[in-house]
Amino acid sequence: MSFNENTRVKIPAILHLCRSGYSYLSLTKAKRDESTNIFTEVFSESILRINPDSDAIDVKKALENVSLALDNEDLGEAFYNMLTATSGIKLIDFKDFSNNSFHVVTELTYKKWRG
Repeated sequence: MSFNENTRVKIPAILHLCRSGYSYLSLTKAKRDESTNIFTEVFSESILRINPDSDAIDVKKALENVSLALDNEDLGEAFYNMLTATSGIKLIDFKDFSNNSFHVVTELTYKKWRG
């Protein structure tokens, strides 16, 4: 058996996360915004599940707000504040953690670079 990064790191990590409840997400079939690496369908489904009173317009606005927060030069503080917010559209359900989605992918290239 050949030992390399896949056999020593990637595959064991993915298997461990899948056994821990994560869902494997194939990069060939998934739709994502390459500027943020947000999987837009997963994001939309999750927002609607966590915020049952929201609609497609709320989801679009939340995605825009997250994208803007990720562009800030504040080391992620604005995004962190969105994650922990107690009012408005919630990105994480802290009261019922089973409402959240957990996914794993093999390798995800980040294409947006700020120089």
